Amino acid sequence: MSLAFGFARGELSPADVAGRLSMTVAARTREETRFLSVAADYSEWISPDELPGWENDLRAAAHSLTASTDLGSGTGVPGRGAIG
Repeated sequence: MSLAFGFARGELSPADVAGRLSMTVAARTREETRFLSVAADYSEWISPDELPGWENDLRAAAHSLTASTDLGSGTGVPGRGAIG
């Protein structure tokens, strides 16, 4: 999932991820479901006290997702099961 990879690599901010959810496809794996679920919890009304915890949860979900795919290997070459 390109959102997770972009976030994990520091190319996207947490708000970028939340704002781009409408462009994603349905989750196919448990890791994708978790990442999308955490990202969907973002709201412009999230309190400043809650934001660091949400960002940490999103980062953990992104790392879990990237580690579960061939793209997480760092080769930069999509694997057979990877989605964008």
